[in-house]
Amino acid sequence: MYFSNGIQIMPDKQSFIVSETLTARIHRHYFSGPKKGLTEIFMDNLPGHPDNVRLSSDKKTIWIAFAVPRIAGKYESFDQMLRYPSIRKFLHNYMPHTFLTWIFQYFNDPKTSKAYGIAVQADLEGNIRRSFHSPKGTVNNLSQMTDDGKYLYFCTYANSFLARIKL
Repeated sequence: MYFSNGIQIMPDKQSFIVSETLTARIHRHYFSGPKKGLTEIFMDNLPGHPDNVRLSSDKKTIWIAFAVPRIAGKYESFDQMLRYPSIRKFLHNYMPHTFLTWIFQYFNDPKTSKAYGIAVQADLEGNIRRSFHSPKGTVNNLSQMTDDGKYLYFCTYANSFLARIKL
């Protein structure tokens, strides 16, 4: 995996999902039950590079925060760079986490590109059910989302505030 990040045990208590930030996908690994040892792609070609993944408070859906968006014609520089296996391998093997964080910030910084925030809610089968957009980048570089049943909270590694919306 290239830059695995968020991890969440699923409600079945037999598997967990883990985001693979650099490839914009989420994997599901089974650690018990009939599929024990199997790893499969849970979600692929996501609309952003996922950071953390969390179960909703009712445990019926998953919140997925995207550190960097993937929008055709606007935010492709990161994807373009990652099309080259040698660059992916180099980033994976030799770049410290702090440098990769800087790369994410660079490609989503208003000074270097137009900032944009995006996050999604998916069902337990990996289908996107709802998306949240901040086209002006007021809330961007998302690292995690969580809800308390009344509000949805957006955390970010780049901004100095916590955002929330009423559910």
